[in-house]
Amino acid sequence: MIEPTQIPRLVVEPLTVATTETQLSVVAGWHHDECRRRGIRSSLARRTEQLRAHLDSFPIPVTLLARKGPEPLGCVSLVRYQASAGGSDRVWLSNLYVRADARRRGLGSLLVDRACRYAREQGETELWLFTDNRQVFYKKRGWQLGGEARVSGSDVEILVRRL
Repeated sequence: MIEPTQIPRLVVEPLTVATTETQLSVVAGWHHDECRRRGIRSSLARRTEQLRAHLDSFPIPVTLLARKGPEPLGCVSLVRYQASAGGSDRVWLSNLYVRADARRRGLGSLLVDRACRYAREQGETELWLFTDNRQVFYKKRGWQLGGEARVSGSDVEILVRRL
C-alpha cells in the first residue's frame, strides 16, 4: 500500500472562507452524488449551502479537505446533532469521500485519523458514525458497534470510537 505521505504535496486542512469556489464545488458534488446514491433527496445547491455553513464555523461543523496542490482528493466532515428526540448532542463523522483515482493509498484512513485528532483537540471524547456498507473499514480502525438503525430506508450500523 502506498502511504498517504507518498502523495506529493498532500495537505489536509479544514475548508475555510479561503477555500476556492472550485474546491467547494467539487466537494459539494461528491456529497450530492453520495446522497443520490443512497436515495436521499438532494440538490447540488443544497449541498453547497450546507458546506458554506462549515466555513469558519469552527470548531464543529467542519469539513477537512485532502488536496494535492489545489486539486481535491478527498474529504470528511464532523457535524454535531441529536440522533433521536431527547438524545444527547453527539459529534458524527460524516461524508468520508476519496476520489476514485486516489483510493487504496491510505487516504481514507488518514482522513478518519485527522478527523479523530481534530475532534479530540476540541475536547470531544468520542465520535459516532453510521454506515450500511463500510463496517469492516471502520472496525479495523478501532470503531465499535454502538447500535443499529434505519436511515433513509436503509438498515445501518451505528459505530462509535472513543478518543
